[in-house]
Amino acid sequence: MFDRLLALSHEKTSDKRGDLLIWISELFTDGAENYTDSETKLFGDILCRLVDQVSVDVRAQFSEQMAPLRRTPHALAKRLASDEEISVSGVMLERSEVLTDDDLHEIASTLSQGHLLAITRRKDLSETVTEVLADRGDLEVLEGVTRNATARFSDPCVRRLATRGLDHPSVLMALSRRADMPAGRLAKALASFDAEARAKLQNLVSLSPDFAAMLVQEAAEIARQRKHDLVQEIAVLLRRMGQGLTTLDEAIMDFVTQNRIEAVAELLTQVSGLEESHIGNVLNHENDFGLAVVCRSQSIGDEAYLKLSRLRAQQLGRTPSIAEAWAGNYAEIDRASADRALYFHRMRMAVLKNTKKS
Repeated sequence: MFDRLLALSHEKTSDKRGDLLIWISELFTDGAENYTDSETKLFGDILCRLVDQVSVDVRAQFSEQMAPLRRTPHALAKRLASDEEISVSGVMLERSEVLTDDDLHEIASTLSQGHLLAITRRKDLSETVTEVLADRGDLEVLEGVTRNATARFSDPCVRRLATRGLDHPSVLMALSRRADMPAGRLAKALASFDAEARAKLQNLVSLSPDFAAMLVQEAAEIARQRKHDLVQEIAVLLRRMGQGLTTLDEAIMDFVTQNRIEAVAELLTQVSGLEESHIGNVLNHENDFGLAVVCRSQSIGDEAYLKLSRLRAQQLGRTPSIAEAWAGNYAEIDRASADRALYFHRMRMAVLKNTKKS
């Protein structure tokens, strides 16, 4: 056998390299359980070099052979799982226990939908991996991962799948039928939807009237409860501010640290007396002037505004540098100018209300 291996090592053609790959892989698999870690790594290094020198068919056959083995060298398993040809990578992605969550996360973040689809067929998918699938997957991938009974989902992943399910109702239906997805958990995800998303959800009634109505009702109830709790929390906070136990700046910075933009919105609504819709608009608008006017009218400091700007930039998908620019603009606005701008805003809103009444 060793004479045969030596002879094959001198052959440079793809066919002969394929024969050499198969022979060495058989030598490895025959004694895989008995090799030391260093010996296993050595086999992996040799086989990785040969893999790049053989045809797709040989690589596919080789991957089929190596995927079930628990002692497959890690570098080799990752190399095969990352192959551009799904006939090679698919079986490894689906079956290999050698691949780590980090490996799967990396592959799912960078490679094709075919690779993602193969990953959806794995058992016991972790939350780290399903989050990437929910973000990057096409319809087939989304359906695959939601129908994988052993996959685990974080709450952010459930929200992402539910959001994408608005455009792909079959995904939302599959998500709702999971054993680990009671209606209450899914409804919590739906309760975080904005107005546009809730309108889409309402339009899904035709898909399944009872199902959609139940989700809409539960989501609305959860949203109302969250709103009630938030209003109460801000009311308590305002009393603490009135007692001198905290300041508006400190409250905003605390909420920013917790990534609670909705709490900042409710706080600004209550302290300014402005419409909730207006505060929501200025927080979500890419132009910073409206928010700057509201904050300056409440004498919010530059440091608190900068931290709030950084959170807004993050949530709006803008670069961190834009927050610095917004903070620079804020420093140039004085209180009197802000008060005048809000005075005209309130006058305009009063006129609109009177027009609607008449």
